Amino acid sequence: MFDESRETYEPLKTETRAGAGLYERLMGDAWLRLDEPVRRLHTSGSGPCGEGLFAVRRGRNFIARALARLAGLPARGEGVRVCLSVTILESGGERWHRTFEGRSFDTSQREGDKGLLAERAGPVELTFSLSEEGGALVYKQTGAALRVGRLRVPLPRSCAPRVEARERGADDRRGVNVYVSASAPLLGPMLSYEGRLSVEADGTFKEVDET
Repeated sequence: MFDESRETYEPLKTETRAGAGLYERLMGDAWLRLDEPVRRLHTSGSGPCGEGLFAVRRGRNFIARALARLAGLPARGEGVRVCLSVTILESGGERWHRTFEGRSFDTSQREGDKGLLAERAGPVELTFSLSEEGGALVYKQTGAALRVGRLRVPLPRSCAPRVEARERGADDRRGVNVYVSASAPLLGPMLSYEGRLSVEADGTFKEVDET
């Protein structure tokens, strides 16, 4: 089984202000050390949060590419327009709606056990510890499980997908540089995407220029 007790993370959860969002609640004091555009991205509330042009890459393994298609992951491309919209749920969680050139990829996020972020796509739920490194928000995966209703079955590390992600404020302080990669045991890389989400000071975003 995937043994979360062997992971060397420390829960970051501390006292937070009333009405704090999901990420602020999970990160506690470390939240204040994040780059300001990253905090802005995660406190924009329900609605459109960011837009940008991304490089999307697929793994070279045929089976990995086929699984990526079955999972609804975006197709490869350069200059792929990505839009992010977040819905704040009554439960305190969030629903993330991403489009890659109009093709949707949705996940739901909630506060998991031990101060972890739990993110679910279809029947697969991954858990992450959130940390700050030099102002960047770093997602470190700590576990994976299959969810069917309230039933949660942990996946062994040997067959669990692995996801890495990082968000850092852009130099102009008006955007967030995002990197996400997903891989599978034995198959190697399945997908990665990297680019800049444009986020304005008022929490809105402006359309990016493709030229």
